[in-house]
Amino acid sequence: MTALLRAELLKLRTTRAMYGYLVLLVVLSGIAAAAQATAAHLFELEDPAYQRDLLSQADAASLIALLLGILSVTVEWRHSTIVRTLLVSPRRSRVLVAKEVNGLVLGVVLAVLGLAVVIAVAAPILSRDGSPFVFDGAFFGRIGEIVLASALWGALGVGVGALVQHQAAALVGTIIWILVAETLIAALLHWAGLQGVADALPRHALDALAGHEDGLSPGAGGAVGVFYVSAFAALAFLRLRRQDLT
Repeated sequence: MTALLRAELLKLRTTRAMYGYLVLLVVLSGIAAAAQATAAHLFELEDPAYQRDLLSQADAASLIALLLGILSVTVEWRHSTIVRTLLVSPRRSRVLVAKEVNGLVLGVVLAVLGLAVVIAVAAPILSRDGSPFVFDGAFFGRIGEIVLASALWGALGVGVGALVQHQAAALVGTIIWILVAETLIAALLHWAGLQGVADALPRHALDALAGHEDGLSPGAGGAVGVFYVSAFAALAFLRLRRQDLT
């Protein structure tokens, strides 16, 4: 398993798209943090709750983790390297587990990078106005929630990629679901009085974990997120186990 994990990390490090996404994350997080911090009034900057909300400007990490999670798996089918991978490690369950762990680690790394950029950009602005960050338990708790949400997004991307396998279909379908379909479905569910069901949709649940939604508690959102990650991983394994790749 250790060798598989190292192999997955090596594949990720040698992918040129990875560094482009890292640059994009730094730029988006920095601009968003600077914009929100400079636009706030002084009394908002002094509010610890507002300071915790500033951390949400690292949200791009979750989307990038999802997309890179998909790419890290579908690239195997796109370039027909999945056969070679399974020849080296015939136990398909171990290969999928290694990719899921890789997705989790990727999400953590991206979230930490995004948060570091947000804090580095916002801290001088807050200090200039006499309202430095309040590094209390709630602040670090929000950091933990954002990191966990990003990790689950990365693992979910791996599950989606392994289940769909076609790179373009997985990426386009996921983006449409996140940006359009889930919003419309949630609106219909709210209209039908099924708000609880809407809150349990993937994006809504993981947004609740990261502190962006009022429906579920962060703990409940995390539990629902783990369920989706497990469900997609299980479906992907069932497809991979029965698939003839020779």
